[in-house]
Amino acid sequence: MAKPPFPHPPSMSLALLIDLDALAHNYRTLRSGLKRGTHCGAVLKANAYGMGVREVSMRLYQEGCRHFFVAHLSEAIELQCFVPKDIYIYVLNGLRKREEKVYGHYNLIPVLGNLDQIQRWNAFSKTQKECFKAALHFDTGMTRTGLPPKDVAKLELSDFSNTEILCIMSHLACAYQAPHTMNETQRDLFDKLRKRFPFALASLANSGGFFLGPKYHYDIVRAGLALTGSYAAIFQIKAPLKPVIKAYAQILQLNEVSAGDSIGYDATFIASRASRIATLGVGYADGYLRSLSNRGEVYFSGTRVPVAGRVSMDLMTIDVTDIPSSKIKAGDWVELFGDNLSIDAVAEKAGTVPWELLTSLGPRYERFYLSNQHEQEVA
Repeated sequence: MAKPPFPHPPSMSLALLIDLDALAHNYRTLRSGLKRGTHCGAVLKANAYGMGVREVSMRLYQEGCRHFFVAHLSEAIELQCFVPKDIYIYVLNGLRKREEKVYGHYNLIPVLGNLDQIQRWNAFSKTQKECFKAALHFDTGMTRTGLPPKDVAKLELSDFSNTEILCIMSHLACAYQAPHTMNETQRDLFDKLRKRFPFALASLANSGGFFLGPKYHYDIVRAGLALTGSYAAIFQIKAPLKPVIKAYAQILQLNEVSAGDSIGYDATFIASRASRIATLGVGYADGYLRSLSNRGEVYFSGTRVPVAGRVSMDLMTIDVTDIPSSKIKAGDWVELFGDNLSIDAVAEKAGTVPWELLTSLGPRYERFYLSNQHEQEVA
């Protein structure tokens, strides 16, 4: 691209632009679609889907978010460093043995998914002479974690003598397939199971579930992918979401090759003509997947440029033969995804989903955080 979009030249050969104003816009858009009294929570697992948990959590807190969800205890402890204490942090993967004291110390909310976890958490609370908060996870059809209906039926009041059940939740298996009959089946079962806990907040919808309509919203919607602006979260509905994260890589070298020359590992690309090949300092270690070898595209100065050869760990090559040599040079930047190539289009080319690409973005990208069209912070 003729003019790099960064506030100042990156010190690394990989860069991310993360637009916190777009993040805030997406959060407000989702929240405006909820009935009064329904909370729009934020799922910030895997470093906030690659966006950066510190910056994202701080901005969402400013926007009024108070319910945050992560996968692991370590993520919850990290998140607590960045936001005030008047929030709820739920740990989705459940309560592992010998973690009770850590949850209690940090005032975190375990999402309890089986009878053993419920009993251990209540027993710990009793020994501490406290009534610690917890969430209950009902398995309504995903069959990963959560209490199956037969175990919900076994629960007694004594199981929660020292536990405050703040929230009950379940997870939709087919939320991103709007017509799928399993969505309604799971919702009906969730309604049946939650009757035993009428005092608790209820949460069923993730980003996809949000767009299934108000019957799926309950008290807390858990927004994750939709916060990034990915349209995979909303199937065919044209919600006014904005892309938050954009990825760029620098050209390290340009090579002239002859017809018949091979490029990269396993010689999977053979030049059919005299060509110019640009080497980029990005590879599958940075989340640019190997499945994009010989099929992916990047964007440069109005042109979609094909990946040529294997994507390797730290490097990949693109065929820039059709770009005039006077228009491209070592040191220029290409867009991996962003304004001109959506993360959804790149994921489709890779045969995967945008979740995988976003959560694979590693530490070798220099991250620029933008707010009000100005650089806010670089990480």
